[in-house]
Amino acid sequence: MEINGFSLLDLGANYHEKSILVYGESNEIIKVPFIGVVIKLNDLIVLFDTGPNIDGNYSIMKRFSTKQSDNQHLINQLNLLNLNIKDIKLVILSHLHFDHAGGLKFFRNTNIPILIQKKELDYAYNPDWFYKDVYYRNDFDFDDLNYITINGNYKINDNLKIISLYGHTPGTQGLMYHSKNNKIIFTSDAIYTLENIQPTLRRQGFDSCTSMWGKSANKVILKNKFDNFEIYPGHDPEFYSKKRFAPYIYKE
Repeated sequence: MEINGFSLLDLGANYHEKSILVYGESNEIIKVPFIGVVIKLNDLIVLFDTGPNIDGNYSIMKRFSTKQSDNQHLINQLNLLNLNIKDIKLVILSHLHFDHAGGLKFFRNTNIPILIQKKELDYAYNPDWFYKDVYYRNDFDFDDLNYITINGNYKINDNLKIISLYGHTPGTQGLMYHSKNNKIIFTSDAIYTLENIQPTLRRQGFDSCTSMWGKSANKVILKNKFDNFEIYPGHDPEFYSKKRFAPYIYKE
């Protein structure tokens, strides 16, 4: 990845009811993409989310018919950008659900910092009963990962800022990216799809706290409306069907 900008990674998909994304929608089974993001700012290369550990063969993967081809493997997606793990200078984890944290294993013994909300890491070790099948210690419980825990919003530099978006999980966070040509907020699962917020709020089908989710959704809406940040949602099939993925680079 020789030019500044960002690329979208295609890290696989779940296949499940649309009602999980948008509460009250149909039980039609749809393809729900897993998205990662690589951002290059001169010497700083950042990875936002890591996709699933398909070899984990977790029960939730059977329930959701999780798929990830060899080409969609994190390592191979990075290779499309002429990158490997050691080129990544910073990992940002939106939250620790299986479809976002499964690639953390590749960062063991690398000392590459992994930014995560402290309350998210704490919660992952003792989730509520209804979330026990989406957190797997085999994804994140390693002494040789270099976790850097934060609380709330956090400025990385003038171009990158963490925004707390609690509600989907107690410690979900998004990433705000501001460059010459781009103003984007990568929401991860704080906003599953644009249908959840446009034209009005429509609750998601799987969150830890719906009232808190609503407050976070409104934060995203305001960033879009008043600061002109484009919203990149977490799992929106229609939205990502119109986007280009690695090796394509959206230039700075």
